[in-house]
Amino acid sequence: MLVELAAFSAAAKTVAKAIQAGRELSTVATSIGKMAESKDALQTRLSKKKNRQLSSVEAEYEEFMALEEIRQAEEDLLKMMVYQGRIGLKDDFIKFQVENRRQRKEAEQAAKKAQQERNETILAIAGIAGMFLLTLAAIGALIYFVKGF
Repeated sequence: MLVELAAFSAAAKTVAKAIQAGRELSTVATSIGKMAESKDALQTRLSKKKNRQLSSVEAEYEEFMALEEIRQAEEDLLKMMVYQGRIGLKDDFIKFQVENRRQRKEAEQAAKKAQQERNETILAIAGIAGMFLLTLAAIGALIYFVKGF
């Protein structure tokens, strides 16, 4: 959790400095991507822990506070974009985040689908090999009983 928070904070500082310097969002796209990835990773971790029966209240509170810190940093960044950035920068940033999140989700789904297809291929090959071995065993047994070796 601290890793995600540290990555988010570092990326947020980079983006904030770029905005204060009057640079475009495209120059800090990787930092914005790191911010979104860190936030999503932390949210995913928190949602997975909620699904488990046994979880520490302190750990949940710590993760909640980390998410709150991220939310506050995002709000500060958006305010900075409104007051120090160009016109429409905040809207462009929000669109960028939505598009980035959509792309990551699609990539994750594609990876899961590819893994599932690999597993199905392996099972099919194992099934074919098993049938081949059973066929060989049946032929060998037939030869054994017919020839009487």
